[in-house]
Amino acid sequence: MTSAVLVDIQEEVTCPICLDLLTEPLSIDCGHSFCQACITGNSRQSDISQEGANSCPVCGSSYQPGNLRPNRHLANIVERLREVVLGPGEQPKLILCAHHGEKLQLFCKEDGKVICWRCERSQDHRGHHTFLMEEAAQEYQEKFQESLKKLRKEQQDAENLQAVIRERRATWKNQMEPERHRIQTEFNRLRSILDKEEQRELKRLEKEERKGFSIMEEAEVELAQQSQSLRELISDLERRCQGSTMELLQDASDVMTRSEFWTLREPKALPNKLRSAFRAPDLKKMLRVFRDLTDVQSYWVDVTLNPYTANLNLVLSKNRRQVRFVGAKMYEPCYLKEYCATSVLGFQHFSSGKHYWEVDVAKKTAWVLGVCSESVGPTLPFNQYADNQNIHPRFRPQGGYWVIGLQHKHEYRAYEDTFASLILSMPVPPRRIGIFLDYEAGTVSFYNVTNHGFPIYTFSKYYFPTPLCAYFNPCTCAVPMTLRRPSS
Repeated sequence: MTSAVLVDIQEEVTCPICLDLLTEPLSIDCGHSFCQACITGNSRQSDISQEGANSCPVCGSSYQPGNLRPNRHLANIVERLREVVLGPGEQPKLILCAHHGEKLQLFCKEDGKVICWRCERSQDHRGHHTFLMEEAAQEYQEKFQESLKKLRKEQQDAENLQAVIRERRATWKNQMEPERHRIQTEFNRLRSILDKEEQRELKRLEKEERKGFSIMEEAEVELAQQSQSLRELISDLERRCQGSTMELLQDASDVMTRSEFWTLREPKALPNKLRSAFRAPDLKKMLRVFRDLTDVQSYWVDVTLNPYTANLNLVLSKNRRQVRFVGAKMYEPCYLKEYCATSVLGFQHFSSGKHYWEVDVAKKTAWVLGVCSESVGPTLPFNQYADNQNIHPRFRPQGGYWVIGLQHKHEYRAYEDTFASLILSMPVPPRRIGIFLDYEAGTVSFYNVTNHGFPIYTFSKYYFPTPLCAYFNPCTCAVPMTLRRPSS
């Protein structure tokens, strides 16, 4: 069978819709045949169009989808054609020129297409460079191998990048959860601060409310008593005026005196308005204070007490985090001849870096906290501590001490390089004190952790000639002071 005849037969058994050999061909009323899938899809598309009619894709004749019938004869021809041209079981391949029916054996370099000898002589390919397929295949095989090598390298790079992205994704995800937890924790702490401030303001208001009502209740009781006395006096006068002459004149001078000198005593000044109206807290300042405390707390060190620096008047806990005064409290210090100490040093020595620790001083009536040079040690004459009177003048930076303290239950002082200590304002009495040492910067800062980390005092721009130790002095107050664990 010649190539031209095969081409003619192939055109006859080609589906006009998909332009491939017919598959399960169906014929319609006009006689044209199509692949089953192609004509079925055409029928559905016609049903949803505006006209709703089914028409032949070739001649336009109308047909009924129910009249589609299999064309077994055409199906056999297609099957025989496949076997003759391609061999049994093979899928159709383009081996003949679609225009001329000749064998495709040449390659046009300009168009990059496989052509037959008749195509080469046609006007479309006149002047083009043509080669035998085998010759062109070798050249392009080498080019494609180079391209394949390059693309495989690009593919490997892409896979490596995907691995990097997956690793970064995992790392990114692992960072998100702790950061999310940290954010939630910090904002919970901020909300806790606001809740505490709210409760504090409400308690203050409740106290003022009770005081105001108490004043008004006392005024009401006193006014009620005066009203009762006045009613009795008025009743007595009315009775005398309406009675006999004897009743009118009996004890008349006493009644007249009571009437003339009776005066309504006005109650004490009644509360008219709140002494101090509520003002919302400065959230910016509060947030700044909170962040400052959070920053220094990142340098929290686990400070413990050094038992070798403690006097017999002090008792340390087994974990070396608590110290308590157990000696006798002296009221006549001027007669003492023995030297006793009420202080103890931290075990750690600091000669560089930043360090932070916290001390619980709740319920104490006196204490001294801070740092001191390791060379001065903890011992001072006991008579300088007795009854918490007149702290020794060595308690200052010039003597190697950077400390603050509490005296007389409510006097907070900072011991600077002056003979008189500085009185500190403490709106909220601290139950916990934070101490922050920045050795290189020459600063020792104190924070009121009870008041959300509000700064108490800072010794600044000092030169520390020797290593420093944490300094603890419970004074003669028997209530213990306790070192807190980091982040407790």
